[in-house]
Amino acid sequence: MGDPQEERLQQAVSGGEESAFEEAYKVFAGRVRLAAWRISHRPDWLDEIVNESWYRAFQKRTSYDPAKPFLHWMAGIVQNVYREQCRKSPLTLGVTGESEGETRLDTVTPAQLADEAETLAALNDCIGKLSPEDARLVRLRFFENKTLRDISESVGVPESTLREARLPGVMDALRRCLEKKNIEISQIFPAQGGAESQ
Repeated sequence: MGDPQEERLQQAVSGGEESAFEEAYKVFAGRVRLAAWRISHRPDWLDEIVNESWYRAFQKRTSYDPAKPFLHWMAGIVQNVYREQCRKSPLTLGVTGESEGETRLDTVTPAQLADEAETLAALNDCIGKLSPEDARLVRLRFFENKTLRDISESVGVPESTLREARLPGVMDALRRCLEKKNIEISQIFPAQGGAESQ
């Protein structure tokens, strides 16, 4: 992890200090929620998964090994809670027996899930630094997968302007912000040609 403050907090959590656990909740709540969303993609389950994960973590805090990043530990708990939720509701996502989320449980480790949550948190932070108009462009193009034509009609900006100036400028701003956080934009948007293509 490399953050001395977070490392001290991890030591205190493993010692069972309730105040340290409360502080850990404040520091990691957003990233734990992103991890829960990343593994489940179930808005109807999200609060239950997150709340149950924090409850279990609090109950087991003295078993936490501070040599392991706190978010990795929490991601493992999130996965376990989600797995149990899937077993209670086998018809998740309308698929009998095994859901997309359950399949993903077998292919991603808690460390990978935690890293993805860190990346998403960084992306959210960088998008939050854009103007509301530019943030909307990013969401429409890369999260809602709208075509440039649809976006042009939605925001009232010519398609050619979006393709040649607006989106490339927005992506450059995101790239610079993410680089400061040691994240390559290609980790998040692998097909960077998307801004210029149909």
